[in-house]
Amino acid sequence: MAYMDKILKIFALSSMVLFILSCNNSSKQEAFNNENTINIDSTKITASDISKIRYTEYALSNLSENKTRNWQKFNELSDKIEVLKTGDLSFFRDDKAILVGFLSDLKNELPESLNTPAIQVRLTVIETVFLKLEGLASLSSAKKEDLLIAIKDVLISYTNLVFQMNKKFEKESQNIEKPY
Repeated sequence: MAYMDKILKIFALSSMVLFILSCNNSSKQEAFNNENTINIDSTKITASDISKIRYTEYALSNLSENKTRNWQKFNELSDKIEVLKTGDLSFFRDDKAILVGFLSDLKNELPESLNTPAIQVRLTVIETVFLKLEGLASLSSAKKEDLLIAIKDVLISYTNLVFQMNKKFEKESQNIEKPY
């Protein structure tokens, strides 16, 4: 019986040690899970991240605003840029066919008053950077820094389009008299 008591004591003692070690492992696992959660959250793009991007932003002049009022796809583009500034990449993570269709419609519905090579080039640049951002945004392994660079490219290409339209209408509105 003394032998059985020793075995029971050893079994009870080893059970308690295993229980204590098991508790210690679960707290380590919780700490590991918390670290991963922090890392995952730190890759999320926020409006604060985007507001730190440095670029020159141009607004539509009154003249450009009047001339583009009926260009529905440009107005949608402006709305998508505003949503992008909040850190929402859902448009770029949705079905690629929707993005490609939007870009195609944007270029095809270009008003005649804006149909110049300079503006067509800016639209092509917008198409390129939108597709680049879409490619990055759909990757689960995309780095936050790479996404921010792609977002900056989109914002710059949009503001360059706005600048070009402003300049076009500004030049057209000048009444320059030629000397005789």
